[in-house]
Amino acid sequence: MSRMKTFFKYFLTIVIVYIIVDIGSFYVLKSTYLTKDYSVEDSILDVEVTEAKATYLNGYVNGTVKNNTDAQITNKYLKIDSYSKRGVLLGTKYVKLNDLNPGEQAFFSSSFNYEQIDNVKLSVIDGADLPPAGTLDFGFDNPDDAKMSFAIILGAVIMLFPWFPF
Repeated sequence: MSRMKTFFKYFLTIVIVYIIVDIGSFYVLKSTYLTKDYSVEDSILDVEVTEAKATYLNGYVNGTVKNNTDAQITNKYLKIDSYSKRGVLLGTKYVKLNDLNPGEQAFFSSSFNYEQIDNVKLSVIDGADLPPAGTLDFGFDNPDDAKMSFAIILGAVIMLFPWFPF
């Protein structure tokens, strides 16, 4: 019985240390993100940025888009250009905006992996104005991609399960 108590103490110690390290790592990484300048070009949609933060190597932009017109908005994309201190375009991301009814609001989130970002410029463009996917270096931010990645990782773990040494 004392062996089980010792095992439980070790197990509990490992779990507590894991939780403390996980929470500490989260806050240390979160503190490296600095708020960046952003600008929103005039458009028919009301774009409000809640967060625009970046580290030396990557960053993210979160916010909301509101349809303040009397018509339904379809086939629109949010174009996010990332610039360096000298005004050099580092990269462009596109976020597909769902169909918005009049007065409706939608949340957007985009992450990017560009070095030395100084500011971000946002604009709303029509789907017809998108560049061809094969000719430019750009990426779409789509929440469905993250679900697919999780499914692939889960499938790989299930396939490799028989080879885990238990």
